[in-house]
Amino acid sequence: MQCSIQRLGAVVLALALLPAALAAAPAPPRSSLTPSGNPSHTLRSDTQPARLGSARVLGGGASEARKVALETGLWDAGGPARALIAPARHRGELAEALLAVRLAPDLPLAHVALASVRWKDAERTEALRSLLAALLAVPRNLEATLWLASSLLVLLSIVLVLGSSAFIAMCGASVFARAAHDLGDLASARMPAFARAALLASVVLLPVALGEGLLGLVIALFAIGALYGGSRQRTALVLAAALLGLGLFPIARLGGRALSMLSADPVAESALAVRQGIQSDADIALLRVSESAGDLLAAHALAAHASQQGQFEDALVRYQALAEQLPSEPVIATNLANLHFRRGAVDEAVAHYQIASTLLESPVLWFNLSQAYARSFRMEQFETALIRAQQLGNEIVGELSLVGDSGFVADLPLPIGTIRSRMLAASQGAGFARTLRAPLAPGRLGRDWRLLSALLLLLLAGSVALARRFEPASSCSRCGARVCVRCDGTVWDRQTCDNCHRLFHHSKSTDPSLRAARLEQLRRRDARVERAAQLGSFAVPGLGGVLAGRPDLGFLALLCFGWAVAGVSLRSGVVPDPLVLGAAGPLVLVSTSIIAAFAYAALVVASIVIRRSQEWAPRCTEIFRTLASPRCSS
Repeated sequence: MQCSIQRLGAVVLALALLPAALAAAPAPPRSSLTPSGNPSHTLRSDTQPARLGSARVLGGGASEARKVALETGLWDAGGPARALIAPARHRGELAEALLAVRLAPDLPLAHVALASVRWKDAERTEALRSLLAALLAVPRNLEATLWLASSLLVLLSIVLVLGSSAFIAMCGASVFARAAHDLGDLASARMPAFARAALLASVVLLPVALGEGLLGLVIALFAIGALYGGSRQRTALVLAAALLGLGLFPIARLGGRALSMLSADPVAESALAVRQGIQSDADIALLRVSESAGDLLAAHALAAHASQQGQFEDALVRYQALAEQLPSEPVIATNLANLHFRRGAVDEAVAHYQIASTLLESPVLWFNLSQAYARSFRMEQFETALIRAQQLGNEIVGELSLVGDSGFVADLPLPIGTIRSRMLAASQGAGFARTLRAPLAPGRLGRDWRLLSALLLLLLAGSVALARRFEPASSCSRCGARVCVRCDGTVWDRQTCDNCHRLFHHSKSTDPSLRAARLEQLRRRDARVERAAQLGSFAVPGLGGVLAGRPDLGFLALLCFGWAVAGVSLRSGVVPDPLVLGAAGPLVLVSTSIIAAFAYAALVVASIVIRRSQEWAPRCTEIFRTLASPRCSS
């Protein structure tokens, strides 16, 4: 058994000697947000020599590298794989790209590099399969998941805030003239139109002057839109206000937490580096200090590191101490059993394997147990354990069996769930959320979501109550003239002015020539309005739904348009890719932008169709009534 350990140590030392190509491997970029309470996304450098792969370690050497990786718990050796990717992509060497994928199957960048090589070799179908594998590997890689989650959450926050603000502003601006007229009546009925507009503008801009920024302006326009809008518009405004608050506070905070998770807990970050085989001397020093302070995750990471370095006696002592403190941790029990198996204590190994099997259903664990049974010539138990392993994961058991070594057992990696939980518990997104809100909401409303919610509810309730107590001004649906009961005395309804009522409902009382001229003017006006409405529906996002009387469609179109634009603009993510995704990250963001663009186009077309159907329905009704009249029948 001592010879087997010496042989494994020799393999490890041989693989540590990398050629000069590895020294030229690019280090991941570093990026951080502003330091004033904002989360930083620290990206680790991979300049530490990788010991599991090489640009020239191919064929049988590749299998040996994968064997060492599995044996030491480096199931996703990101460091060595990254070192292989750059030469493979530049020289188009398929073997290096395949080795990178084999060493780090959960690294999307490795699959992207393989797809690039296969595309250059005109293997289009295989290249697309590798690209799909890169996308499927994203949820399995913590760094890739956090990068994509932070980008999507920040993107969603920006879209919700800007889209909701734009929709509220559009609704308020559409009734601004009517609101200005009614406000002017409170001061003087003889006030000119420009003075009324200036008076309302001063009221609307008052929150901005008080330091609330653009959010104050949006809230003032929300009150105007809720006062003069119908039930559909009020519903859409409430939805927009709710999504505005979500984008400003909880979603922005979640995006900040995702951005800061990797650097929130230095011990968890160093443990993740050990899990990937890219730890530095500073990581090990930090883990040792934390271990002396009683941090069990640091102790577990150091035990795994000792095993990776071939320091099996040190690893055995560390895992035994951990097993006493964490008897219900199956990863520790399994790796401790592996150490007993390698030193020839098969019975002790079997005992620890059996304890771990009651806590974790893992094909690797059951494969290791089958190896222990085979070593002790318990063939019936060996077959039972191997069958159970194949039932849990036939593919991975096949890879382990191909090693063909009766003394081979595979360590389990550091539990990623524990690392993720530590990072999540330590991360705080409030600083980033404040930074994101600062340009739009620098005042008190941008600091307290409860105050913002209470103000919006108060404005909504006040607008609804006020709308029931007075007759607001409106506009004629035929000629666009203002309709006001205070100015005109008696009005027929809120959609028809007195002139149009006489023109269409009392035609015998009007001069035929004047009536014909007036109808021609209205026809030309309708044509101009129709052309302007069509142009505005395509040129101004969301306007088509508002013009069609479907503000909900307009709001949805605004959000889709915002996502399409923001997704393309931020396709490289909020922070640079820490060499884990490659082209997979931008592909996801751009794909969502394309889907949003198609949805936006469909909503614009639907709004135009609805508006035209609303215009033609009354005309068809009038024609039907005319044809059905007795005079036409005779």
